[in-house]
Amino acid sequence: MNIRKDRPLTDRPIVRPGSPWSFPQCIVETLPTGLTVVRVPMPGQRIVTMEIGLQAPLDAEPAGFEGLAGLVVRTADESTGPHPGATFAEAMESIGASYDGSAGLAGSHVGVDVPVTRFDAAAQLFVELLTATSLTEEDVARQIDVARASLAQTSQHGSALAGIAAARALWPVGSRSSLPTIGTLPSVENLSATAAREFWAAHWTICGAVLVVAGEGVEGLDLSIFEGWTASGSPTQVAPSQPRLDGPRVILIDRPDAVQADVQIQQATVGRAHPGWPALKVACGALGGTFGSRLNQVLREAKGWSYGVGMSARPLSDSGLATVAGSFRTEVGADAVAETLRILTSNDDLRADEVDAARDHSVGIAPLQYDTAGAVAHQVAALVGVGLEPNWVDNHLAAVASTRANTGKWSVNRAWRELLNPDSWRVGICGRAEELTPALAERGLEAVIISPAEALS
Repeated sequence: MNIRKDRPLTDRPIVRPGSPWSFPQCIVETLPTGLTVVRVPMPGQRIVTMEIGLQAPLDAEPAGFEGLAGLVVRTADESTGPHPGATFAEAMESIGASYDGSAGLAGSHVGVDVPVTRFDAAAQLFVELLTATSLTEEDVARQIDVARASLAQTSQHGSALAGIAAARALWPVGSRSSLPTIGTLPSVENLSATAAREFWAAHWTICGAVLVVAGEGVEGLDLSIFEGWTASGSPTQVAPSQPRLDGPRVILIDRPDAVQADVQIQQATVGRAHPGWPALKVACGALGGTFGSRLNQVLREAKGWSYGVGMSARPLSDSGLATVAGSFRTEVGADAVAETLRILTSNDDLRADEVDAARDHSVGIAPLQYDTAGAVAHQVAALVGVGLEPNWVDNHLAAVASTRANTGKWSVNRAWRELLNPDSWRVGICGRAEELTPALAERGLEAVIISPAEALS
């Protein structure tokens, strides 16, 4: 068969702009108990999500009991008063429902996914979990064993250890932000069913909580069952996160058997409330947020030191966190850290084409980020939990779409220069200290070396 070499076998497809998209509209109401409810109609999403954002952040854990908030979330569906032992799980499975949750610095989130045709039964079980979870000695002990196993796994996970090292360098010693979410080796041993029940009683309350129900037909669902959840309490007071001003700039966790150098570079910055936040998000995208970004063009494409790096600006409850993460061959690990810091603090402004690509990517992936009821419900719960409107996403995306490299009140280059302090980057590394320490020192980066056990203590 003859194949013509002067033209491709098929024509190049024409890429057209995507259709207009907006965040689903939200309906806000308040139950007689005072619980805030947000309904998010999403036609076609037959799996409905019920998610509750609780004022139960990691900072609410008593000192020495780090990991308690997550323990309560993980154990809450193990057993309830009306459905002891495995019968609660069996009741959930019989209607095709599933429970999930997480605990973080901004609060705890718990939720149930269920086909819309089984919503009433699932809502009844969800309220049962909220009001009558058992947190038995046996169930809590099993989850404590899970936490021990997770810490043991983390001690062998390079990128996780690099993140812990960066947090340890960035946040004050002993602060909750500086410690692993699941807890530490000593704190996990202090956890108990009694402590779990006390935390649940104090923080799993309607005070400051929000219920989000997202999916098809949610505007017509009867939510009166949630009026049975009446537990009240006092708002959790969380001090604003302040980065440390002392201590080492570089912390290296020594793993002699590591096959690569895992790196995280972080600094605290502004959050969603700052007018420069949209431009900062685009700046981080242009610097390292896509495969075409500046860091990837140098570290991946030009030098071949890595399969790729990532950079993002993540909002915290009252501020933000800029993070660069990547893994590199050990022999070039120190060079990669030095080159990353050079790029992050360079005087070379971001070009218009770099900014345009990062901006379009940030706006273009929104429909994929929020393509399920679960993703939408989680975002709404997080926004309302920090005092923002549930439809904040549309305003944010409009602000992102309007950013430019060098024009506007908050240009992308202005956000980079003013909101990312070149002297505030803190570095966490996990790898072979014997090779990395002298190489870092040659580049003016003196590292404090700790073991994985020290990092998790």
